[in-house]
Amino acid sequence: MKYEYPCTIWLDDEHLRDTGREGYNATFPDVHGAHTCGDTVQETHGRLRDCLETALSGCLHDSEPLPTPSEPEPGQVLVAVSPPVAAQFALHDAMLAASVTAAELAGRIGMRPSHARRLTDIFKPAKPDQVERALAALGLRMVSETSPLEQWAPSPDPAPAV
Repeated sequence: MKYEYPCTIWLDDEHLRDTGREGYNATFPDVHGAHTCGDTVQETHGRLRDCLETALSGCLHDSEPLPTPSEPEPGQVLVAVSPPVAAQFALHDAMLAASVTAAELAGRIGMRPSHARRLTDIFKPAKPDQVERALAALGLRMVSETSPLEQWAPSPDPAPAV
């Protein structure tokens, strides 16, 4: 799965009216709790990946599958998680799909259960070769992909539908 989610960024009219300064909000409609803001579009954009990864990490903590990204709507920008985090998310989803616990995975790849648990903890980055070995034990492999950078601008809508 591609861990790339649509995001809506918009000018916060209320903030502008109250303070006389621009401010921008951003939300990921597919990801519960994924909201951020900034004083400029650039500052807001700079916070998007961290916001997305942090919100998605809640699924790992709750042992839930990550949400499937929807197709972007006009005015939305696609934001991808970093490649190392994508690998950890893929392993998490694969373990859930196969009903494999960290202890079972550890036995399959010759690793201590505590180390296998860390393979899906994005706040403790895992070694790529260990994640690849774990995915292989589940019958999967990682594939890297590149795509053109998108040009984006804030949505003209004053607020997204939440």
